[in-house]
Amino acid sequence: MQATDALDWIDRKIAEITFHPHLFTRQIDRNFDIDFVEETVRTGEIAEEKCEEPNKLCFKKYHGKEKRTYFVIAVIHNDFIEVKTTWLKQGK
Repeated sequence: MQATDALDWIDRKIAEITFHPHLFTRQIDRNFDIDFVEETVRTGEIAEEKCEEPNKLCFKKYHGKEKRTYFVIAVIHNDFIEVKTTWLKQGK
């Protein structure tokens, strides 16, 4: 079973998204926007190399206007998605 199989459990386009407190402690240092984090989870592609079985996924998405790529580590639960951490990369 691959970590991406966890997406069979839940529809990420409409699922509730929660945020681990660790995310907010990093927000000031990493200067990211929570709305972009949520958008990355809902519509970003999966970075397979950073996923861990059974339900830990990494989503990535380039936001052109900001000229930044967001990477978001999330755990897929049965009825919600919990964002654990995020980081940015300048450009694509």
